[in-house]
Order: sequence, then structure tokens, then C-alpha cells
Amino acid sequence: MEKIKFGIIGYGSIGKRHWQRIEENEQTEIKAVCDIKEHELAQFKNTEIFTTTNYQDLLALDEVDVVCVTTPNYLHASITIDALNAKKHVVCEKPMALTVLDCNKMILAAQKNMKRLFVVKQNRFNPPVMKVKELLEQGKLGQVHFVVVNCFWNRNKNYYVNSDWKGKKN
Repeated sequence: MEKIKFGIIGYGSIGKRHWQRIEENEQTEIKAVCDIKEHELAQFKNTEIFTTTNYQDLLALDEVDVVCVTTPNYLHASITIDALNAKKHVVCEKPMALTVLDCNKMILAAQKNMKRLFVVKQNRFNPPVMKVKELLEQGKLGQVHFVVVNCFWNRNKNYYVNSDWKGKKN
């Protein structure tokens, strides 16, 4: 079976996590990485990985089947639409986009180009979520009519101060 070939656009902390997961799978391989920070790409200098600071260059590669969009949130819609129009499947980090209109444009681009659009929802693999799913499937919770979920993240000050991925008001 031929491997599924990936390109990653945005090689910050989340892009690196996508890299790890792709590398762990025997059926996938990474062909290209794009980031606007050239120092993030330096580690690939003597490898077969194509690198670029312009994501359009990555989208032009025939050998990339799937693009992971792991950029700042405000770029998700535009890059995803461009990737779909370049006939690539897309794995887009959450949030899908900043507006419902942009989400709809992304879905329409996927449909028009007959490509898959996947949006990351990593919590479905958290042990408590998986246990609730199992209980639901076994019918042990009875008939569910309404659910409320409160999810609290424990983040220290460094998470908010020492990161450049967050969006800006403008």
C-alpha cells in the first residue's frame, strides 16, 4: 500500500505534534514543511523534506496528498481553502475558522474539489470521554435527553505570556 504523504503548514508546537503523530504511523510520511520562521526549517536542511516559508509553494507539490494547517487561528480558513482548491485533503487545527461564514466556505471548497476536510477535535481520545462513549454505546446511561459539559484547562502563566501563536484583536 502506498503511503499517504503529508505537508505541514505552521511548524510551531502544534505542527510539531502533528509531525510526531504522522511519523508514528507506518502508512504515512511527511514530504514538506512550511513556516514563516526560517529557523524552524533549518533542521531539515540536509534531509529530503521540502521546506518553504511560502505555503503556496507547498501546495504546488504533487507529492503532497494531505495538508495539516497548524497556523494561528485567523489563517485557518484562507489556507485551508487554498489547499482544498489545490486538490489536497486538509487536516485543520481547531478552531476551524473564526466565523461561521468562513467555516461554510471551507466546507464548500472541500465539496467542490471532492476532497476531505478534517477538523481536529483531540478530546475525543481523552480517557473520560472514551469511557462516556463506551457507556453510551452499552446503553448503561439510559436514554440521554440533555448533556452539559464543563471543561477546565489548567494553564500556568507561561502558557499565556511566552507564546506567539495567539491571535491579536485586529
